Amino acid sequence: MKPKIILLSGEKHFIKYIYNGLKSTFEIDAVIFEERENTEFIYKRRAKRIGIINVWGQKLFDKFIINRLLKSSVPRIKEIKKKYKLDSSKIPDEKKILVKSVNDADTIKLIQSINPDIVIVNATRILKADILKSITGHFINIHSGILPKYRGYSGGYWALVHNDKKNCGSTIHFVIDKIDKGSILCQGTIDIEPADNYLTYAFIHVAKEIELLKRAIVKIINNELELTKNETSYKLRYGPTIWGYLFNRIIKNVK
Repeated sequence: MKPKIILLSGEKHFIKYIYNGLKSTFEIDAVIFEERENTEFIYKRRAKRIGIINVWGQKLFDKFIINRLLKSSVPRIKEIKKKYKLDSSKIPDEKKILVKSVNDADTIKLIQSINPDIVIVNATRILKADILKSITGHFINIHSGILPKYRGYSGGYWALVHNDKKNCGSTIHFVIDKIDKGSILCQGTIDIEPADNYLTYAFIHVAKEIELLKRAIVKIINNELELTKNETSYKLRYGPTIWGYLFNRIIKNVK
């Protein structure tokens, strides 16, 4: 069986690695990009969950730490891309479709018109029940963390902070209308080296996730779904604040 596969993404930077990593094995029918939400709106929504002080700490982390890591990590990122053969080639224009939101009625109609067997979800808004019920195909999510323990953002980073290397990795799971709660298809750990940091972890994660996606797709095609339940309640994690990151870097040597 040749499955009909689409990618549904809210993150344009890493989706090209996923597309190129899969295209030699599976045909990707379309890559649907969701328009980025207003950053201030995201912060306001998050402040209701974690408080305005923590949100300001995250803003400072993005402004000062991420910008510094971007400059210092270029050689290491090149090494990772070479080691794992991450291909940053442009996704063909004819494959790309831009939508306002993954949950819009027009997006649902678009996906129904394609009628994919598998929808691979990467860094979008939370999918609502309407879209998840709109087709008979499977929605599977890419998660950079080992579930259920590391839900939310930066799962590999938080595993290292907690000295939990056996749970530093990535997960592919079915999507339900709750954050990181769907049944688990497959998981795998990643190898972190001393030269790595918060920014480079993401590139190692995506290399592992391409490998896991290939396994997950084959499982779905062959109907070999040995699923792991994902019901245990662990807290939802967010990106670090600047003071949290500096503490973990100085005291725990987690960069």
